[in-house]
Amino acid sequence: MPSAPHRPPPHGPADTASRRARRNARRRGTAATQFAIIAFPLFVLLMGVMEAAWQLATGAGLDHAALRASRYGMTGANTPPSWQTQGQGQNLPTCRSNNIRWLITRSTGWLIRDNADLTIATAAWGGVGGAGSGSGTSGAGAGGQIVSYSITYRQPFVTGGIARLLWGTDGFTHRAFLMVKNEPFDNVPC
Repeated sequence: MPSAPHRPPPHGPADTASRRARRNARRRGTAATQFAIIAFPLFVLLMGVMEAAWQLATGAGLDHAALRASRYGMTGANTPPSWQTQGQGQNLPTCRSNNIRWLITRSTGWLIRDNADLTIATAAWGGVGGAGSGSGTSGAGAGGQIVSYSITYRQPFVTGGIARLLWGTDGFTHRAFLMVKNEPFDNVPC
């Protein structure tokens, strides 16, 4: 009589549990490997998004501050506007040129700091004919003059060393330029 085909003995519960444990261990290793592959690029992308948002906020803040400062400068007032002085005490600038710098830092909620990184250059011309040429008078100008505001601010990178490695510098330079005509006023520029 022919013999029956050879069948392996049935697996017991211990053998099934050990196979299940090996399979789960392989799955955990796969998940850890996938995380390691994805984590670094995701981290770099996240840092890039944070840096871009920080620099965009600084640029928008500088543009907003330049607009506010030029609007203030063209009025000829030597005291800061009331919306900026609430709760400030008595240490307020009393000169229009100083107030322009003061307004730029306050208009951004202190995003732009009043330090060596902030450069403000103002030049005034008697009329439209010479405006923009290099022969303007320094300062916020007198009534009816054309005045240019050139504001530069260097914002350090949030990501520090990572950005320094990528771009070779420790910050980004933002610039705003406005040209306005002062209202007719009688105040003497200071």
